[in-house]
Order: sequence, then C-alpha cells, then structure tokens
Amino acid sequence: MPDVLRIDTGYWVLSVWTKDIQTPHDRLKSTLKVRGRDLPSVPVRFSPPLTVSAVQPVAGIILSEQPVTELIFPSPVFFENRAYDFEFQFSPDSARTSEPKIIHWLKSVEDGFRFSRDCLRGSINFGNDVGWFRLGLIFDNGRREIEQFLSFEVLPTKMDMAGDFDRIHREIDSTYPLWRFSFAQKTEHELATSRKPHERFPLLWLALFRSLRSGLENAVKLICRSPHSRLLPLERFQRPDCLKGRLTPRLEEQVTEQCRNGELHRRHRIETRRLSVDTPENRFVKMVMTRCIRELSVFSRRARLNNAVPDRERLSNAFFAELDGWQKPLEQRLAEPLFREVGSYNGMAQESLVLHHRAGYAKVYRIWQELKLYLDLFGRQASISMKSVAELYEVWCLLEIRRMLMALGFTEVETRKAALRTKGLEKDLADGMGTAFRFTRRDGLEIRLAHEPPFSVTRNPDARGIYSWTTPQKPDILLEAALPDGSRINWIFDAKYRIDAEDGKDDLIPDDAINQMHRYRDALIHLKKADDGVTEKSRPVVGAFVLYPGWFDEETGKNPYTAAVEAVGIGGFPLLPGRDNLWLRAFLKEKFGDLSREESKDRVMEADEHLLHESVRIAPTGLSLSRYSDLTLVASLGAVSKRDKQYVDCFMAGTAGWYHIPVSTTDKRISRTVMRELRCCAVAVHPAGAGERRIEYLYDVVSVKLVNRCELGVEQAGTVDPDNRNEYWLLQLGTSRTLPHPVSTGSIRSFRFRLTAAADLLGAKSWSDLPDRYASVMKKSDNAE
Repeated sequence: MPDVLRIDTGYWVLSVWTKDIQTPHDRLKSTLKVRGRDLPSVPVRFSPPLTVSAVQPVAGIILSEQPVTELIFPSPVFFENRAYDFEFQFSPDSARTSEPKIIHWLKSVEDGFRFSRDCLRGSINFGNDVGWFRLGLIFDNGRREIEQFLSFEVLPTKMDMAGDFDRIHREIDSTYPLWRFSFAQKTEHELATSRKPHERFPLLWLALFRSLRSGLENAVKLICRSPHSRLLPLERFQRPDCLKGRLTPRLEEQVTEQCRNGELHRRHRIETRRLSVDTPENRFVKMVMTRCIRELSVFSRRARLNNAVPDRERLSNAFFAELDGWQKPLEQRLAEPLFREVGSYNGMAQESLVLHHRAGYAKVYRIWQELKLYLDLFGRQASISMKSVAELYEVWCLLEIRRMLMALGFTEVETRKAALRTKGLEKDLADGMGTAFRFTRRDGLEIRLAHEPPFSVTRNPDARGIYSWTTPQKPDILLEAALPDGSRINWIFDAKYRIDAEDGKDDLIPDDAINQMHRYRDALIHLKKADDGVTEKSRPVVGAFVLYPGWFDEETGKNPYTAAVEAVGIGGFPLLPGRDNLWLRAFLKEKFGDLSREESKDRVMEADEHLLHESVRIAPTGLSLSRYSDLTLVASLGAVSKRDKQYVDCFMAGTAGWYHIPVSTTDKRISRTVMRELRCCAVAVHPAGAGERRIEYLYDVVSVKLVNRCELGVEQAGTVDPDNRNEYWLLQLGTSRTLPHPVSTGSIRSFRFRLTAAADLLGAKSWSDLPDRYASVMKKSDNAE
C-alpha cells in the first residue's frame, strides 16, 4: 500500500504509512453523513515556515518556492486507534556532527524513533487521543542545527470533532470545570472562548503563555532598546565652595552673607532634575517578567517531582528543555542594566498612557491582561492537551444519565455531589458511592449514581455490602434505586468508546465489551447476615449495559440489544451528544416512571416488578428462584351453576384436585414467572345457606401448566368447552389445610383474585386483610372464563 502522506523538503523527505486507511476514512464519512456534514479538509502546519518541494497526495495543493506555514490536504489522513509509521529520509552528509532526533513532550513518543542509515524511523499509535499532534524534529544540515515542528489533526471516527466534542466539553465543564484538561498527552486541542468563572489552573496558564511568550520577548527587547524615562527631582545639600552654575538671587545673597561672616561650613539645599528609568511603567514590566519566570519555575519543579515518581516517568528531556528555553530569554532581559536600576512595582496611582499606547509597553500590558484572564481569552493560537476521548465519553455518559433522571422528576441533592481533587498537575474525579450523585423524588424513590465505585474483597462502607469475591471490580457507572419499601436495586452501565470493527449494517458493540457486562454481574456479590447469624450471599446487579457511540434512527428503528436486555439483562444502548437518546430514556422511564410534571401520576415501581423479569430469575440448572416462599393465589370459583356438581362439591369439602384461570386475566409475559412461583392456592366458594363467599381451605400447589381450554375435562374444569382454544393456567392441587378462621370475601359475585402469602391468609378474617403480592403486574378481570 502506498504512503498516505509524503512531504519533500530540501533537507529531508517525510513518508507516513498505515495499514488500510480506507476503513477509518469510510467510517468517519458515514459518521459525518448522518449528521449532515462532509469530510473536512485537513491542514498540516509548519513552525517555522518550511519550503516544500513536493507532496503526496497532490490533489488541490499548489506549491510555492517560498516557505509556507501550512498545507491543506483534501481529506483526513490521521485517525484515532491506528498505528502510523513515520520515516524521515535524510541525504547523506559527511559534515553532520549529530544524529537527527525527534523532540516531543512525551518520552514514549521520542523513544519510539530510531536513526539508522540516514533514516529516522518510528511508529505512533494515537489510541484515543484526538486533536492536534505536534511533532518536533531537530537535525544538523552540516552548517547549523535546525528545529522544525509539524502539526496535524488526529480525527475520531465515531464522533464529529466539531459538533459532538463541543457538546461533551460544555457538559463536562458545567459540572467538573478543568477536569478535561490533561498534562502532556500526545495530542492537543485549540481552546475556544469561555466566559465562566474559574479557579487558577497552572495547565491553562502554561498553555496561554506558550502562545504569547514570543510576543512578550519581542516587546521587552524593544523596551530595552528604547526605555521610557522621565525627569525626576533630585535634592542635594552643598557647601558654598561646592556650588556651581548660576544661582538664584536669593541663594546668592545667602552665600555672600555666609562668606562675610566666615560661615563656610553651612550647606544649602539645591533642587535639580535628572533623567531616570525607575518609572512605574518600567517597574510594571519588571514585575511581569519576574512573575512569569516564577510561574515557569514552579511548574517545572512540580513537573519534575511528578515525573520522578516510579511508573510515572513519561515526560521527555525535550519538555523540560523547552520550559527552560522559555525562562532563559526573560532571565537574560531581567539581568540587563535597565532593570537593575528599576525598583519594585507597587501599583499606579492613575492610568498610564505609556502602558496603553507606547510601543513595547502596550504589548506587555495586553499580554499580562490575557495571562491574568487566561480562560476568557483563549483563541486559535492557544492549545492544551485533553484527557483521552474515551475518558471524556465515560464522564459525559455519567452526566447524560444524570440529566435523564432529572428529566423524570428527580431532584439532585447537592451535598452529595461528586467532587474533584487535584492529582499532580491535573484534576481528577473522586470515585465511589460516597461522592456519588444523589437524587430524590416526591414519590419517595431515591437514586444514587456513582462513577467508578470500587468493589473488592475488603470491606468498603461506600459499597453498601457489595463485594467482589476474587478480583477487584470497578464498573464505570453504578445506578442504585432505593425504593420506598426499603429494597435496593442495582444496574451497571459501562461506557465504551468503541464500535465493532467488522463491517455491518448497524453500529454494534464489540463482543469483549458485552462479555465484560457478564463479568460484572457475576462477580459482584451482596452479603447480608440472616436471623441465625449466617452470612447469606445474593447477586445485587439485575442488569449490566454498555453505552457506546452508535448511530440509529431511534424513532423508527429498534435497539438490536432489546431481546438480550429482556432475556438475560445484558445488552447496550447507543448514546451520543446532541441526540435524544430515546432508547435509554425509555428504559429509565420504564423502571422509574415520569413525575416531571405536577399532574403526572406515574406510580413508582415496586421491588416485585424489578425482580419479576425472567432475566433476573435465571437460576443454575436444577434449581429455581422465587421471591416469596409461600406465594398464594386467592381466587373465586367462578360461575358455579355452569359446572359439574361433583367438581363444585370437591371445593366445598376441601378435596379439589385442579383449578384453572384464564391467561387473559394476567400479563402472560410476566405472569409465567409468577405462576411458576405459586406454592399455595385458596379458592373462595359460596356454601349453601351462606350469604357471602368465603375461603375455608388452603391447598398446596403441585404443578402449574399452560394449556388450551379445549384440553380441559370435567374433572379439571367442571365443564368442557371443545371450541375454546384460549390459553389457561392449570394448577394441580395437593393436600389442603383448613383455615383457623374462614376468610370472608363479601358478596361480590364477579370473578376476582389476589396474590398474597400463606402466612397472611392463615391469620386473616376478611378479604381486605390480605396484603397484595405482585399486585402491579397482575390484571384484574370480571370474567372467570
């Protein structure tokens, strides 16, 4: 495959190669197309300006014999998560006194290049670092040493650099100001104007100083050549014999009188004026240089200390040499005679026209104002490293879930808001449940949204009894719902800035990311002491889902992971900035309801509903899971007049062997799990002579089957209906127990049923005494058949 980029100059030829440039090119084109944008043209910038004799690709590029600062290429060349081979070919030169080498702030980039046989070769994989990459080259042309820098933009393939990333940055800055800025990554981002309050942050100050230092050095150089000075009053006391020049008439009379009286020892006060450079304006310039030198020294010292920590040595010698190179010109200017005569700056009593208008001084004054207000004045010439796009996407996903929860009527409790901490020269997030977002709502539901909570074998109070039995686990996002009844339900969301590399119609999640969701759900164990003091284990996570930057038409399409989410509780949701993200929003609404409006009457889901889904009830082979150990179906016998007398008499005597109930009475998709959980059944009958229906017997349930009504005989249903093919639940009843007190169900003749507990039934006296189980998922019906 040919080189993807080639630049020929008078001293060297740069060739860049990567495998299969077409795949990321097509993916980015598809990504931008659905957003209504075309592929951008990409510049390669040179500092200092460079004379280029030939380039590849050549489409649309007009070369000049004059040095240029940038070349505009028609289509992108550099993409994330891709390895590129760089080769600088130099002409043989026996006069060369040193080998060419790469200079970059990162030591890993410099160490990736090797010079051999007039070629400087190396490989760079940009990973998830997107933005501007600045590569420095230092070489000897036989006469002198030359430093040349090339800058080009590394583009993402799954997002739009111009639109999506701008939204991500705004969202993150509103909650975690300064966190996204990083120190000496591979790439950098040009900074846009911001008018928000900010704290002092050395990384931002350094980024702006880097773009302004050349102007500051030139301005101070101009001041040294033509400093501002003014006539200052000079007061001296001299004897009469030392006086020179013309004297005032009054002083002349005094001197004559002293000479006459022989008083030559007395001194006279003489006022003169002399030109001085110790002016407030020069003191201001001296203060600016002193402060800049101090800031650079402090930053360099902190960077060296941080780089000296084992396993953190990532900054190159070129980085520290560049910092020292920024300080040296200012220190040299500060040592000149001009500033040795200048005192300390103590402010100005009034505005100075010199600082506002005079050449050199006005430049220093403007630069200082920009450095003081650095975050407000960033522009195209200032750039700084960002955390990787994967880290940015992860935190944005956390904030997007937070936004969706607030849109469902939740209110954030500010006192538990996630915090920032200073780590080295950067900002870092304090992880764990202790600093999670907390939300409450008027229906009593509480939500905790934690970023990267750690779970390990050791006890962690923030983990709320959740452990990882073997190896530590740290999912990206944990969502915990505390229900009004005291139950807690957990879901895991893991942000993956990845899309399956295989060509396909839809954007899908890589297999290993899905596999990681299975690992999280299986690894996390909740420990709780039972009444007898034995610690019982349970799995607290009911679902684990990948969040990834896939693009779908969510209004008309279907999430490719819906079936997996419903069947096993594992899957994913596409999540992109600037989109409505309807599928994830619908999932959260299904789980928690929407009380965003005052008139909203959505009820809060009970723990029964969350734990009822089949994805939660998957048990090891040979076992079964149930929420209640004595779940009991309490129902009416139905229309007695239509049924066989012997069938009805069996219920009257407590010897019934079968009971059936229409599937249409319940939600089939969910009720199957409930019906399989039944352990007991109680049937309300209307004894002869009694004025109301009542329950006298409690049956054990032997089995539950799903059958068609036409398959039921007289013994099982009390009547036959060969034409009815509707589905029914058929319960095989075992032995019965007589209730201590018959339970009255009132005079209601219509068919009705309730799920309750056997223990509650044994202690109840009326229908109203029976508590509901799974009430919200079971439908009420007025028809027995």
